[in-house]
Amino acid sequence: MMDVITEMRGEAPAMAQAVIERLQGNDADEAEVLLAQMNEAYPETRDFLIFPVTIALLRGRPHDAWQLVNGLPEDRSPELKALCLKMLGDPLWHSYATAHEDSQDPFVRLAMRKLLGSA
Repeated sequence: MMDVITEMRGEAPAMAQAVIERLQGNDADEAEVLLAQMNEAYPETRDFLIFPVTIALLRGRPHDAWQLVNGLPEDRSPELKALCLKMLGDPLWHSYATAHEDSQDPFVRLAMRKLLGSA
């Protein structure tokens, strides 16, 4: 994720970092405001679903988070799909995470292993 952020143009990396800091501080409202500003200034950042998914999860709305990733192609955001399924209490999260724990994508691989407790 950080590689993608550092490749963004202009002020987008600093804005993304500010969103991350708000999320780490559990300030979903401020993160959402900053995310809207970043998306307005840099429309390509709307594809970074980790931000709105995390905001929804922080607010205790796993169904809203799932709606953001459900229907995406199978190979897109498997880490977010597994997390949402887990937060929804759906037992399929485990088999989904296991299926992706050896992903070629190091970010996905690490995320799945952490979710499974094997990292």
